Amino acid sequence: MKVLIFEPQYVGHNLAYVRQIASRLVEMRCDVHLLTSVQATRSEEFHKHLDSVLPSIQVLGLDNFSTRGGSQGIRVNGPRAIVSMMKSFLRGLKQVEPEHVYIPFGNPLAHWCGFPNPLSSWLHRNQVETELVLLFGKYAYPHTDLKSAIKEKIALSILAKGPWTRIHHIVPHAIDVMKRHNSRLASIAHLLPDPVEPVPTMSKGEARQILGLPAHGRIVSLVGLLERRKGVRELLEAFEIARPNLRPDDKVLLAGKATDETRELLTHRFSHMLADGSILCFDRHLTSSELWAALIGCDLTTTPYPAHVYSASLVIRGAAAGIPVLSNAIGWMDQTVRRFQLGTVCNTNDKHIFAEHLRIALDTAADYRTTMEAKQFVDFHSSQNFAAKLTQRLAERMGIREVVTARWNDDPLMLASHLPSVA
Repeated sequence: MKVLIFEPQYVGHNLAYVRQIASRLVEMRCDVHLLTSVQATRSEEFHKHLDSVLPSIQVLGLDNFSTRGGSQGIRVNGPRAIVSMMKSFLRGLKQVEPEHVYIPFGNPLAHWCGFPNPLSSWLHRNQVETELVLLFGKYAYPHTDLKSAIKEKIALSILAKGPWTRIHHIVPHAIDVMKRHNSRLASIAHLLPDPVEPVPTMSKGEARQILGLPAHGRIVSLVGLLERRKGVRELLEAFEIARPNLRPDDKVLLAGKATDETRELLTHRFSHMLADGSILCFDRHLTSSELWAALIGCDLTTTPYPAHVYSASLVIRGAAAGIPVLSNAIGWMDQTVRRFQLGTVCNTNDKHIFAEHLRIALDTAADYRTTMEAKQFVDFHSSQNFAAKLTQRLAERMGIREVVTARWNDDPLMLASHLPSVA
């Protein structure tokens, strides 16, 4: 079976999804093609994520995508960016002529392809089964006002008209909404794990040695891309306020590639905390081992994302590592941390509230124990379950018996039935 994966972006987790999909397709003995951007193929992330599978797949890199001005990555929003993506995608389809297609980050194209266009027409005309992975969308969180509810219904109606054989979403609420929609979405929507690879065997001491962290003292971390939307400022301001009530050797670990804005923030606003060693910063793309070390080596990890209402993979990774998480009390993070008892939530957008909860969370972190519900949650989000669920339809086409490892099916209500009640 000739299979095409379309992913031009290379910043963030996008290429990690590609690696996991491609690895499973190679195991299934598919003829695997990756359609991406030339910019991606030249990036550090491309080789760090994909070197293990590159010898087994064919890569087609195109140079027609819209790039972000003054920053890394491919532009995925706005008419110009969408048009360039659709044209490049269609060009790649005509060149490869696949029988099955995966789009690991489908949000940019999800709704534009619901309107008549050459790309959708080509997929329909050639009867190419196309599977779309969605991470965001207006249907991924509850709406309390009429205007937003109307926008959600419009978005769902357009989504249903796209050339998609299956739609996968990593947020249970989104699947619940799609299942209730009066369209074909009810039959093609499937809940997808947000995949996390197995946790390496590593003690806290070993983890700290890998990154050169102090052997003693408590550490609270923020891991991943260090940018405004991850709440870097919010964490540092809260830690600064809480310092008089913390231990003298408590520290903040920032681990991941930083934006220029974050670098300026550190060298100016928080230069005194860098100078006295209370902020530890590793400004680079982390290897898988370093990422796990940044979690396992800390006492508390945080996801104080100011406006992020969707799935947060660092919450899942924290649960897998057995480390409590302090999250912003909004959207998926609020519901998930509470339901699976993964740590603490509070309004991290209020620096004084955040500071108080940061102190409490650090003081109670040593008593944190992973619950059975948390273990089931981690099992569901395993990379094996991600690959199995995503390739289930392709396995049917190829006559392969696919095994889905977690017991939860696509019904988010069944998922909820395994959760403790929230007061």
